[in-house]
Formats: sequence, structure tokens, C-alpha cells
Amino acid sequence: MKTAGLIAAWLVSFSGAIGFGADLSSQNSNSIQSTCAELMKVKCFAFGGVGYAGATSKGEIAFHAVLASTNALELFNSVLSRGTDEAKLYALCGIRSLQRESFDSAAKPLLAADPRVNTMSGCLLAEEKASAVIRRIAEGAYDSYGKR
Repeated sequence: MKTAGLIAAWLVSFSGAIGFGADLSSQNSNSIQSTCAELMKVKCFAFGGVGYAGATSKGEIAFHAVLASTNALELFNSVLSRGTDEAKLYALCGIRSLQRESFDSAAKPLLAADPRVNTMSGCLLAEEKASAVIRRIAEGAYDSYGKR
């Protein structure tokens, strides 16, 4: 009788864990969509420690979260088509990391428009042409940040 009670308790807790796992999967999907939406809105492109405290930028944090997702390439392409110009730079870093052969064609529209973008390195905030940043991306200057 004790054994039957233990098995029943185990089954209840196990089925709860399965349901909990499904909830986590749903939460993770919603979370990555939310993070991708945040990436689309970034106003400054920055990798590495920035500002007085050397903190990681919100854009970089979102970039890493998207990069770690199972559909990262799809999400980066979405950012490339709908994000701010600075967000598009993060998307190009992700595309270069995941599918290098697509980088040149993905970069063409932003290169053609060549808008001025906000960048930050350490404590220095700058405005520069997107083509200068895209050149650095193409040369691999940010490759170490795109490791999975």
C-alpha cells in the first residue's frame, strides 16, 4: 500500500514537472520575442564594457540572448528588416556569426543608405557612418562577441 502511494505521489509530481517544463518553454519563447523587440529599439551600438562602470550595454545583452536562441538567424533577419540602424548592426554581427556567406548581401541595404549611427566604446559615445561599423564587422572586429 505504501508503494502504491509513493508511485502515485511520484506520478503527480512528475506530471507537474512536465507541465512546468512546458510553461518554461512558452515563457522562454515569449521572453526571446520580448528581447528581440528590445534589440530592435536600441539607439546605440556597443560591445564590451561601456560607460564609467564598464557595464555591458542593453543592446549587447539582447544580442547574446537572441544569438543563444534556437531561431537566432530568423530573429536577426527580422531585426535587420525592422530594427533601428544600430539594431541592424547587431543583426549583421549575428548573421556574420551564424551564416557568414549571407553577410555581404545582408549588409548591402544598410551600406547603400549609409546612415549615421550612434556607437559607444568604453566611455566614448560617437556618431559615425554605418559603413565604417560594417567594415569593422566584416573584418571580424566583433567576432569574439558572437561566439555561441
